[in-house]
Amino acid sequence: MVTLADHPRLRLAFLCLLYVGQGIPYGFVTVALAAHLAARGADAAAIGGVIAMAVLPWSFKWAWGPVVDSGRLAPLGRRRPWLMIAQALMIVTAAAIALVPETDIALLGWVILLHNVFVGLQDVAVDALAVDQLEGAERERASGMMFGSAYVGTFFGGAGLGIVTARFGLPAAIAAMTIAQAALLALVLVVREQPRSSHAAPPPGLGLIALGRGLARGMLAPQALRAAVAAFLLKVMPAALSVLMLVQLIERFGWSQERYSAVSGGVGVLLGLAASVAAGFLAERVGPRRTAVVASLVLGAAWIAFGLASRWWNRTDVVFGLVAAETICLAATTVAFFAIFMRVAAPAVAATQFTASMAIMNVATSTGSWLAGPIGATLDTPTAFLIAGCVQPLLGLLTPPLDVSSGRRAAPD
Repeated sequence: MVTLADHPRLRLAFLCLLYVGQGIPYGFVTVALAAHLAARGADAAAIGGVIAMAVLPWSFKWAWGPVVDSGRLAPLGRRRPWLMIAQALMIVTAAAIALVPETDIALLGWVILLHNVFVGLQDVAVDALAVDQLEGAERERASGMMFGSAYVGTFFGGAGLGIVTARFGLPAAIAAMTIAQAALLALVLVVREQPRSSHAAPPPGLGLIALGRGLARGMLAPQALRAAVAAFLLKVMPAALSVLMLVQLIERFGWSQERYSAVSGGVGVLLGLAASVAAGFLAERVGPRRTAVVASLVLGAAWIAFGLASRWWNRTDVVFGLVAAETICLAATTVAFFAIFMRVAAPAVAATQFTASMAIMNVATSTGSWLAGPIGATLDTPTAFLIAGCVQPLLGLLTPPLDVSSGRRAAPD
């Protein structure tokens, strides 16, 4: 059996492919399924609720950390058993989506939530495997490629499965997603982390009580708390506006599922891949805080311009301009907060605090999707874009200043 420890290129490809597998369900729900529901008359509240259910388990994925670290099945490796379990359950729950009547949106949301519980487990296991396997500068290279691979998965799940849904129906798209996850399970089954002779017992860690206390202290430290609040607020409105725009384009301007999927989940997602890599270099050069502030300023300006151009929302180039701006700015914001959360994390609980901090952005996306219904009932969509465009740059200023020369330690205000 091939071992990841002995084959660096295979190791990197293995990690990236698993990240592709994580992106496929996200693209499917937020683009392909959302467009399918909108085309069948679902309103913003219903669509936002389904998307929120998909994102919600990622808000609590940090709870899988102690499970993944708790031990191993000796013949299988330390992380690989959890990858096998997660992939198998992802297959089962993906197939279960096809059994839900399309009219029962509430049940559909719950099945999607369950599916993403296991996608979250897979993500935690992959990240733990990366920490175990990668060394030195390899970590930085792999992190960028893994993050970009999630965009590739979103492209396949959004644009690819969106086209499949429009042409062949929702069951065909679900079948394609299930087959993709089964192929990844086959990959997990044919590789091993380490040679059998080098398997070691898991290193001892903090007890649950000590871990909880350390995490609480770390998260409530002033800079960490400020970073968490800023990250949350910066991610809420993009999620809400995405749902409102989808409903407007399909219901008011008559966009087809295929057209929306191609614009929102196609080239735009690939643009996010390139933007993520570029944002990493930008954050390294000018600092993560400046990167987040500039990204929020540009995004706010793009929203204002889009709100003022509402009479031209039926034009593909206008909508693609917004998608491009949002994709670039949100990728830059995410990359910036990757660095910020690493710097403000308490060393004793750095890994757990980092995972919990990143989960805050998932909470924000879920919250924003749920808020789409109330916002849509209160404001017309162009006005919502204009207000959000004025507020977003102010929220960027909440990002804490950091001493970029001191590792994780934050600079005083």
